[in-house]
Amino acid sequence: MSLSSCQMEQERLMELERDNRLLVSRIARTMGTKGGLDNWNEYQAKPSVNADLRNRELVKISLENQAILKKINMTKSVYDHRTWLDDFKVTRGYMNRLLKYPEQPILPKQHKILNLV
Repeated sequence: MSLSSCQMEQERLMELERDNRLLVSRIARTMGTKGGLDNWNEYQAKPSVNADLRNRELVKISLENQAILKKINMTKSVYDHRTWLDDFKVTRGYMNRLLKYPEQPILPKQHKILNLV
């Protein structure tokens, strides 16, 4: 190795040592303090002027909704799907009588079993 290459290598190592010392001192300083960033939100929300009024209105609406739900659950249904089905069958019978070619019920296809033996 030549003298200049040894000198350049020593300068490079000295620069690395200096950078390492700077980094260690920065880390030590940061670890010793609380840190530079304070992310605590110490804001206290002030109570709203209308908060009490809004709460009373909310309770009133909730009671009204419960009363409406109770009425809905107590009411007997007006619609009956069984009578609708019976009416549909009667109407279909009328339609079949009026058609030139009455509707044929669709039967499932019979599958043949193949003997591959």
